[in-house]
Amino acid sequence: MRRILVIGILILAIGSGGAASILTYRMLKNRQAAAMGANHQPAPTFPLVVATTKLPYGTLLQNEHVKEVEWASTVRPEGSFSDSQAVIGRAIMVAVVPGEPILEGRLAPKEAGGGLASVIPKGKRAVSVRVNEVIGVAGFVLPRTRVDVVVSVNPGGEKGKSASKMILQNVEVLAAGQKIEQDEEGKPETVNVITLLVTPDEAEKLTLASHEGDLQLALRNSLDLDPVTTPGVLLSSMVHGAPKPAPASRTGSPSPRKSPDTVEVIRGNKRSTENF
Repeated sequence: MRRILVIGILILAIGSGGAASILTYRMLKNRQAAAMGANHQPAPTFPLVVATTKLPYGTLLQNEHVKEVEWASTVRPEGSFSDSQAVIGRAIMVAVVPGEPILEGRLAPKEAGGGLASVIPKGKRAVSVRVNEVIGVAGFVLPRTRVDVVVSVNPGGEKGKSASKMILQNVEVLAAGQKIEQDEEGKPETVNVITLLVTPDEAEKLTLASHEGDLQLALRNSLDLDPVTTPGVLLSSMVHGAPKPAPASRTGSPSPRKSPDTVEVIRGNKRSTENF
């Protein structure tokens, strides 16, 4: 009987300890969950205007191009918009990808309109030149890339006087595309056109070069902005090499004396020599 009583007491003690452990675990878990909930509040949000699709530069923004989303962040992007109507009718100056915020610094001024004209900075001009696949660097000349412009001319039609010279450097490409023109027979044909962003002085050079010579575009690294100085090249010097310099004259050195003429004179049986 006593043995049964002892076993019963042990079972009761074990059960009470287990119940206390379960209660303690539950209390600690509830406190931990409460603490995590207090420390992890939802991040604040604010309305932000973003692009709904890919927008190339020059695009005039319409309602279908933008939307308002709740942006979760503690910092609002500088120059961003919360109302989509604030950007409608303004042109994109830098290409935008879907979901990217629309920023003031990437928009043309108000009332500037859309298209290519809206992205031309003050004091610059857009000049288009006709190119082919070779001149256009096999299709690698794209908007926002930079090129140098080389012209080849043949003044007077003399073969040996053909020359090539780099006339413009580090020029930004505004647009690259195609347009329909009429050929010599009046038939429509598709031609490739590159539009360059230049100053008025450069526009004059480019226009004259395109009419009087053949243009070639040289694609350059967009990070390589340093100008270079080139003398140009003539066909005659490229084929035959540079002319040899004339031998330097020796000023002040005495001229060699001419050797005297010697004549043998015979007078009877006597012989003599005379120098002249």
